[in-house]
Amino acid sequence: MRGRADALEEADKVKTAFVANMSYELRTPLTSISGYAEMLAQGFGGALEPVAKDYVAAILESSGRLSGLVDRVLDLTQSDAGSLPMERKPVELAVLLLDAARDHKPVASAKGLDFAIEIDPGVGAARGDAKRLRQAVDYLLDNAIAFTPAGGRILFHASAEGEGALIVVSDNGPGMDAAAQAAALDRFSRVTGDRNGDSALGLGLPLAKQFVEAHGGTLTLMSEPGEGTAISVVLPR
Repeated sequence: MRGRADALEEADKVKTAFVANMSYELRTPLTSISGYAEMLAQGFGGALEPVAKDYVAAILESSGRLSGLVDRVLDLTQSDAGSLPMERKPVELAVLLLDAARDHKPVASAKGLDFAIEIDPGVGAARGDAKRLRQAVDYLLDNAIAFTPAGGRILFHASAEGEGALIVVSDNGPGMDAAAQAAALDRFSRVTGDRNGDSALGLGLPLAKQFVEAHGGTLTLMSEPGEGTAISVVLPR
């Protein structure tokens, strides 16, 4: 049993290293694709017909989505390996959360969602990496917006909670059963969003959980079919 466990651990390390290396290798051609598409869009290759402009815009959109996916995979593999760069500085949570709310509000409004923001200025400061904390919050908001149907409601709340800070993102979307909740936090699962009804790698929530836990916090997902979903984050202050 011990030998089998060691073999599985070694195999996991090899797999993580392989995924990380592949992600790095993807960056060079992806950068070239994006760069040439941007040059075409700016007219460096000559004037484009309307249809050609649409094609170039589609290339830029797809390459942007792929770039974001590559970045998430790299973050995940670095986190697994314990090599993810992480600062330890005071982060004013109210400022960070309000900035995130401001950036997501247009997307929620365009979808016809009621986006309620309740950020207590006294939520305080956490010691950690502002970039990673912001990414975690963005993933939670992205997830809520993607899975809440038009006309739904999202609540973004933050307040002091004893010696910690409580952040909650809740929605009145379709909700999830126990199996779906487990899959949502599993980096190897595939989830279905409402963007095009397509399945996609669900890396956002697993990454958010890892980033929160790297700051000594906890992330809890609560959901019931037909009752919506709430994700609570508690960070030490």
